[in-house]
Amino acid sequence: MIQASPLSAPTADRSDRLALLFLIACTLLSVPLVFTGILPSWLAAAAFIGLVAVFVWRAVVTRTFLPATAVDWPNVLALLLLPVGLWASHDTAASWPAITKIIAGFGIFYGLAGLAGSRWADALPWLFLAASALAGVAVLVGTRWFTSKLPFVPDQIYAALPSLSSSNPLAGFHPNLAGALMAALFLPALALAVGSREQRLRAAAIAVALLTGLALFLTQSRGAWAGLAAGLLIAPVLRYRRWWIVIAVVAAVTVVVLVLRGPALVNGLMQAPLNEETAINTLPGRLELWSRALAVLRDTGLTGVGPGLFEPVIMRLYPPFFTGIQGNFFHAHNIYLQTAVDFGVGGTVALIALGLGLGASLVAATRQVPDAALAGGRRLSQHSLAIGLFGSLVAMAAHGLVDSSLSPPRGYVVAFALFGMAAALANHLLRLPTSDLS
Repeated sequence: MIQASPLSAPTADRSDRLALLFLIACTLLSVPLVFTGILPSWLAAAAFIGLVAVFVWRAVVTRTFLPATAVDWPNVLALLLLPVGLWASHDTAASWPAITKIIAGFGIFYGLAGLAGSRWADALPWLFLAASALAGVAVLVGTRWFTSKLPFVPDQIYAALPSLSSSNPLAGFHPNLAGALMAALFLPALALAVGSREQRLRAAAIAVALLTGLALFLTQSRGAWAGLAAGLLIAPVLRYRRWWIVIAVVAAVTVVVLVLRGPALVNGLMQAPLNEETAINTLPGRLELWSRALAVLRDTGLTGVGPGLFEPVIMRLYPPFFTGIQGNFFHAHNIYLQTAVDFGVGGTVALIALGLGLGASLVAATRQVPDAALAGGRRLSQHSLAIGLFGSLVAMAAHGLVDSSLSPPRGYVVAFALFGMAAALANHLLRLPTSDLS
C-alpha cells in the first residue's frame, strides 16, 4: 500500500474546503439568476458579477478556470452563443430570463462537478436524495394539476393534496414540466434503492422513489412516462452486460405491436382535443408546432430568433391553425428544435454534445463494479447513483422529443444540477479502485 506523504493530508483538506466553498458560492449566486423574472434587475446583475468573481478566484487558486469534465467545450459553446441570442432577439427583456438561466445552469454544473476527487463526493448520494425529496414535495404542493388527460386517475387524489397559493413564486409548475423532473429524479433514487448496500441510504432512497413516483403518476404526463420507460429499459445495461437481450426482446415486441396496431394508434392520437387544455397535448398540436419551428429554422437557422420568443414570433409570422386559437404554447415542445430556435443550430449541437459526452463518461466510469467493502459500501452507492443518472439522461433525451422541459428556468437548473452531479461522479469513480465485473 502506498504511504501518504506528510503534505498529502493538509493538501487534501485544502482541496476539500475549496470544493465545498466553490459549490456553495455557485449555488447561492445562481439562485437570483433563476428568478430574474420576479427579482430586481440589480440583484441579477450583482449575482452575475459575483459568479464571475468566484470563477476567477478559483482560477487564481487552482490555476484552472473550470473543473475538468468531459463536456467542457459544449458548456463553453453554450455561453458563447448567448450574445448571438441577444443580438437576434427583438425583445431583450423577454430574452433575459432565458439568458440568465443558462448562466445559472453553468454555475451549478461546475459547482457540483468540482466535488470530484474530494471527500464531499462521498455525500453525493445523500445530497441527491435530500434535494429530490424537496423537489418532490414542491411538485406535490406547487403544481397546477390538470385532471382531464387520463380518466383512470381518480380526481379525488388531487383534491386531497395541499397546495400553495397561486401568488407564491414557488407555485405554478406545469404538469408536463413536473413530470419530466420527477422522472429524472425517480430513476437515480430507484437505482440507489436497488443497488446500495448502505441500509439507511437504501431506506431513504426507497422513500424518495415512492415520493417522486407518486408525483410522476399524478402529473399524467405521457411524455414523461415514456421517458421513464426508456430510462428503465436502457440504464441497466451499465450494470448487467447481458441486458441487451432484454432490450432486443422489447424492441422486437414493440415492432410487432406497431405493425399490428400502428394505424389504429395513430388514428386515435390524431383525434381532435376535447377541451382547450388538451389541444397542445395531442399529436396534431405537436406536429403543427414542430412544423412552425422548422419553418423558423429554415429562415433563421444560424442565429435563431432569440431565446424566449418562440410564441410571439410564431403567432406573428407563422400563425398556427390548430393551436393558434388558444395560444399559450410558449415553446416548440421539442428540446432540440427549441434550442435551435433560441440560439441557432449551434445551440442544438452543444446540447447534443453535452448529453453524449456525459453519457459516454458515465459508461466509462461504470464499466467496472467497485468493491462494496471499500469505505463501507459508499463506492457501490456512488456507482448505483451514476447508473441512475445515466437513466435520467436517457429519460430527458427521450422526453425532449415531445416536450421542452429545459425551457422554464427551474427545469433548466434542475437538469444542469443533475448533469453536474453526473460529471462529478464520472470523474470521481474513474479515480477509485475497482474490481472486475463477474
